[in-house]
Amino acid sequence: MRILVIHPHLNVKGGSERLTKILLDGLKDLGKDYKIITSLYDEEWFRDHVNKMSLLSPGLTFEKVREHVENVVKEYEPDIAIVMVQDPAYCYMIKSANPKVRTLMYIHFPIDEEISEENLKEYEYYLRYPRLAPRYLDKADIVVANSRRTKLAVEMLWPYSPHVVYPCIDKIFSEHEISDEELNKKENLVIYVGRFVSLKRQDLLLHQFKFIKERVRNARLALVGYVDPRHREYYEAVKRVYEELQDSIKDVELVTSPDDKTLLHYYKIARVYVHLRIGEHFGMAPVEAMSQGTPIVMRLPTGLIEKIENLTYGYFIETDHDVIKHVTHILLMDKDEYHKIAKRCIEKAREFYYTNFAKEILSLF
Repeated sequence: MRILVIHPHLNVKGGSERLTKILLDGLKDLGKDYKIITSLYDEEWFRDHVNKMSLLSPGLTFEKVREHVENVVKEYEPDIAIVMVQDPAYCYMIKSANPKVRTLMYIHFPIDEEISEENLKEYEYYLRYPRLAPRYLDKADIVVANSRRTKLAVEMLWPYSPHVVYPCIDKIFSEHEISDEELNKKENLVIYVGRFVSLKRQDLLLHQFKFIKERVRNARLALVGYVDPRHREYYEAVKRVYEELQDSIKDVELVTSPDDKTLLHYYKIARVYVHLRIGEHFGMAPVEAMSQGTPIVMRLPTGLIEKIENLTYGYFIETDHDVIKHVTHILLMDKDEYHKIAKRCIEKAREFYYTNFAKEILSLF
């Protein structure tokens, strides 16, 4: 079986790019024959797959992209194609070259909530076609959502009832699970990981940390994230807030675009992981943190609660005030209670082993 995978931009270190890496790593380790169409890519994440890539140039016209995809389909002759973003235009391009190729589209959310009039051209530059989605909805043979929450949104907007295949975590987190010795060395560190985009609300956590610090004097905060070129202005805004608060709040780090070894280090030493995004479609970073024995505090609503029980691995919370209360509680938790919840987190994260994602996706064909 020949498998064509399409993601138009793999240079941004976000959830869809990470999940595409997880899919490709799974296909490679399962011994599958695959090829990738993309434009830019991150060298750290995709070094093992460069020889499988057919590269587009950012900024190409729709017709030039279609011509490129059609040529790859005709030359490679895939049996199936997996489009890893909610862009059915790519399913159309595949079908225009060979209608017999079965297409699967993975939906992170049917409408990208981060798109605005101001940055739409940036998305189009990176070969995304959100405005064309309604025209090509019939070109995806199999439609998959990342959670039941996303599935419901799709059913309300598009003529699909998707399958649900939950994301998994990257192999670096599964293969470097925290040891008991490392667990005993946890620091009073609060961590939040994500792209710097306004929906993630990193600026709010900076302000909340003032109140956490009043209750736990030795607490530290690390905002660990990736600068998205489509949303650079928000990163600059967070940086300004961080600089303005430095005199009044000590022990805060702003860690930008870390490599995976650095990210793994922060997960291992952190005592609690906070996720402030309201309406998270699923949420992979909290599970990454759990793999390193780090309990989570996560803002509802979120698709992650479909797989992670409240109170067992941390707290799913209704208000921003609850962030301060529950983060403080975990920071002050006694050793025995903390180790029990940390061990449960590690065990639960094992269910998200990286090759499971590729297996589940392929099973739908």
